[in-house]
This record gives sequence, C-alpha cells and structure tokens, in this order.
Amino acid sequence: MDPVDQLTMAVQAAQTLRTAENPEAVLRGAYSVIEEPVPEDAGDPMAVRIARLIASAGTHGRELFDYLEQHARGPFLNRLPGGWGKAEEGEVELQEDEEAVRLLDVVEADEAEERDMFDDFPAFSVARRSISGTFGGRSVIERDGKRLTAEEAGEMQTGDSISFEREGLPVSVRGLIDYPLETPVLFTIEVGEEPWSLWDICCAFADQYAKIYETPERYGVWGHDITDLWIEGLMYYPKERVIYALMGS
Repeated sequence: MDPVDQLTMAVQAAQTLRTAENPEAVLRGAYSVIEEPVPEDAGDPMAVRIARLIASAGTHGRELFDYLEQHARGPFLNRLPGGWGKAEEGEVELQEDEEAVRLLDVVEADEAEERDMFDDFPAFSVARRSISGTFGGRSVIERDGKRLTAEEAGEMQTGDSISFEREGLPVSVRGLIDYPLETPVLFTIEVGEEPWSLWDICCAFADQYAKIYETPERYGVWGHDITDLWIEGLMYYPKERVIYALMGS
C-alpha cells in the first residue's frame, strides 16, 4: 500500500482509538484481529505504534477498523474535552489573555469598522496550507490625465499607465483566534509593507494553531483536530489593528 494511504488510515485509526475507554488495551488487542504478534513497542510514541499497526494490517484492514469502531465511544472523529483516551482528572487552568478577551468582545459586538480581506478567495486549509492573493493598497490607472480605480477604468486601453498606490497599512498587526477554543488567543503577525500576502497571513494563523495544538489543554481545545480546520474568511479591524479569522471545519 502507498505510504500516504497508510498514514491516512493511521489518522483514522488514531481518531477512533482516542475515544476508547482503554486505548492501550484496544491497541494491543487489535493484533489478534490482524493475526499478528503484539510487538514489544510500549515505549514508543503512540503515533508510531498506531502507524505500525496499520502497516502490519495487510489485507485485514476492514476487520481492523470494524474492531476499533466497536470500542469507540461517542463521535470518534472529534476531539474530546478531556484529551486522549478519557477525561483528565481535575480542571486544567486555561491560558487566558485579557486583551484577547476584550478584542473578541469588539469582534462579536459587530459595531466596529471592519474590512473583509478574503473577498472572493477560497478557504485556506490550516493543515495543508493552500491559497493565494493579497490585501491592501490599490491599482491606479492614469488615462487622459485622469486617475481611475481598476473598477472605474474597466479594460486597459492604449496609452493607459498603471501604478500601485499604498493606503498606509501597518507593517505589524495582531491575529485573533477563538475556535475551537474555550479562551481566545492573541498573537503578533509581521505582515510587512502592503499589499499584504494572504498566504503569509494565513500561514501565520496556521503556525499559531500548531503551537496551540501542542498544548491544547491550556486553551480548552476540543471538538476538532487541526486537520479539520479551514480559514473561511479574514476580517481586518483598522482601529485595533487586528485580523480576526473566520474559522470553519
């Protein structure tokens, strides 16, 4: 089997195992289903062990997944509030940022000046990272001594000249994330001179999500893996110099 296909199946197996009451016992029991001896790999990372199980399954893939799904509890394609396997003992202190909470109130009040940064661009995959486009500034067409926007000018004509006009956007802004988190996160994005690259901005959000998912309990992450997440829109709040991500899954 192609290694990419094996790893894709390993993700599905891990999502299923995560909700089992005893993932360790279910993982070891899976080897009886695929008719292979249980390896002595308890000291290896769970991700490596699950990938090894899938690689060992051979033609027993369907039986293996039937077995795993029998031991799953609840919606096994979503993250659990308590993390891997079962709910953690006690409460975990969330990484709360007062400024992030304040800015989220600004965003949710729907009263502040805002600008849609995505326009007609498609959603950005947080895990796979794909999009193109820019934000900020405008193209100015000079025609017969007049300065026209691209919309006003329409198709380019003989004698037209085109230039880029900056609007004075900052070179550094803040990004705001609140999904799927219990507490919002605020971070800095060095956007550089305009026009801003939507690719770079979305990658900055993706990098921040990667950091959040390293310690998800600090932010109350639950309900979705990082591979579920898409940036479906970006809203810029000039007064606060904040970019808010409209997330989907």
